[in-house]
Amino acid sequence: MKRPTKKELAISLHTSGHNVEEIAQTLECSPSYVANALIASGEPSEYSDLYTSSVAQNAYARMFRGVLRFKDLLAARESVERIDALYHRFEQANGRRGQHQAQLMALIGKNRAEGIGKLAEARIFAEWLIAHLDSSNTPGDDGERSEDSPQTNLRYDEMSPYEATLAFA
Repeated sequence: MKRPTKKELAISLHTSGHNVEEIAQTLECSPSYVANALIASGEPSEYSDLYTSSVAQNAYARMFRGVLRFKDLLAARESVERIDALYHRFEQANGRRGQHQAQLMALIGKNRAEGIGKLAEARIFAEWLIAHLDSSNTPGDDGERSEDSPQTNLRYDEMSPYEATLAFA
C-alpha cells in the first residue's frame, strides 16, 4: 500500500475541517507549503502570505500568471523582461492599472527572492521597480512637488535599490 504524500495528507486534513496552521503544525511544515498544496489541488485556502500562490483577482493579474521566476539570475532577468514588456504594453494603452500590476509583481518578486536568500535575484527586481517608480513623467504632472511633500529631497539615483525600496515601506 502506498504511503500518502505530505500534500495528500494536507488536503485530507483540510477536508476534515482543520485549518492551515493546524495542518502545518501537525505535518511539521510551513503554512505556505500547506496553502500552496491546497491551492494547487483546487481547494480554497483562507491562508495567504508572501509565499503563497494566489488566484488572480483581476484581468491584469491573470496576465502576469507564472511570470515570477528567481531560480537563478537568468530566470530573474527573464521575469523582469516579461514584466517590463507588459508594463510598456499597458503604458502605450494608457493602462495605469496594468502598469501598477507590473510594479506590484516586481515588488512581490523582490520580496520573495529576498525571503529565500536570493539577494542578487532580488536586486534585479528591485532595480527594475525603482526605475519604474519615477512619477516625474506622470501625465498631468508638471514635475514639481508641493512644499508639504515629505519626499521633496528624495533622490533615488543616490540610493541603493534596497534603500530606495525601504523609502516606500
